[in-house]
Amino acid sequence: MKALIITPMHPELSMVGGVGVTRRMKLFMSALGSLSNDIHIAYLAPSSLLAQDQGALEQLQARFWGLPLKATIVPRGTRRETFRNHYLDGLWHAYDQPAVYSFAGPEQAQAVGTLLDQEHDLVFVHHLIGMCAVLRSGRRPKNMFFDLDDVDHRVRLRYALSPPRWPGKLAYAAHVPALLAAERRGIALSRQTFVCSAADRATLRRWSPGGRITVVPNALPVPAVATGPASAPNLLFLGACEYPPNIEAAERLVNAIFPIVRNAVPQARLIIAGGGSDRLPSRKHSPANVDYLGYVPDLDALYANARIVCCPLVNGGGTRIKLIEAAGYGLPMVSSHVGAEGLDFADGSEILLRDGDADFAQACIGLLRDEQACARLGDAARTRMRELYDAGKIVDQVRTLMSDRRQ
Repeated sequence: MKALIITPMHPELSMVGGVGVTRRMKLFMSALGSLSNDIHIAYLAPSSLLAQDQGALEQLQARFWGLPLKATIVPRGTRRETFRNHYLDGLWHAYDQPAVYSFAGPEQAQAVGTLLDQEHDLVFVHHLIGMCAVLRSGRRPKNMFFDLDDVDHRVRLRYALSPPRWPGKLAYAAHVPALLAAERRGIALSRQTFVCSAADRATLRRWSPGGRITVVPNALPVPAVATGPASAPNLLFLGACEYPPNIEAAERLVNAIFPIVRNAVPQARLIIAGGGSDRLPSRKHSPANVDYLGYVPDLDALYANARIVCCPLVNGGGTRIKLIEAAGYGLPMVSSHVGAEGLDFADGSEILLRDGDADFAQACIGLLRDEQACARLGDAARTRMRELYDAGKIVDQVRTLMSDRRQ
């Protein structure tokens, strides 16, 4: 079977295994690898990558994904941003919006259309940005699957209305109908649309009642051994800090939440880890007892040194692989409701959900002072993770869905 994958991922991001989007993609790549012996992956990527040796690129990709494949770079476009094309053109089509255009402009759509005109038994489209290139191409692949890992219209509206507010940011709310229209068209064209959670499915079914929408949760291999909470009073935030919602959450922890924690537990430390975390703005002020580690390849050691995992996000979409991972290690978690959105961890017994800075800090303080509560919360979270978010089970689910010709 021949399979074509269209993704807005950067190929070099594929070599950073800890990034959430890469880990989700691994679920689908594993399923496709068991169904197809001829996989072609098209990256909507910077044009500078065209200078790379094609054979070397394919070897690197094949090694990382663990299966032979052909890789193509569809170079992203550029345009000079004007008031008209930044704010007005995207009112009608999502592919003209500033965050999407470089991936789904006319040249990218033409290149994607040429690939779709070739014979493929299965087409897998990753993210709404990838689908926008397909929609603009005018093609209608017969056996297409769509991973809508974020409900983009909801994410955009949440961002536009969240503080701090200014006129240009509020104007992005006007782009929401075009994003919703693109989601609906992508769902209608696809045999199956995959989403991260039941909440995402419910949101989309309100707007696409006839769409075939299936929950494929983010998932990870279950660690063989749970490290459990460390004895040291260390809080951990782990996230790729090239992603704006993670930057916002990390800075909130440093500036608003951790000072309250440290005032109550002076020996507490805050560990900020993940790509770009060593370049956060707050680092310039050298806050006491805060460690900025940057990208950390050894996650086992990182989690073994943490008492509590924190996730105080207020923006973003999808579900947080960082929480699934922390649960797998048997660590207690404190999260905002947005941070834990779409995950089936029970508040109070498997996770603590707190939104205000003071409430969030008090939950952390309580756990730092109660080792038994930490252990109970972590054990319950690991049990839940094994039940719902084991990668092996999810790969089997995706394989069955993609191979079922009765749909």
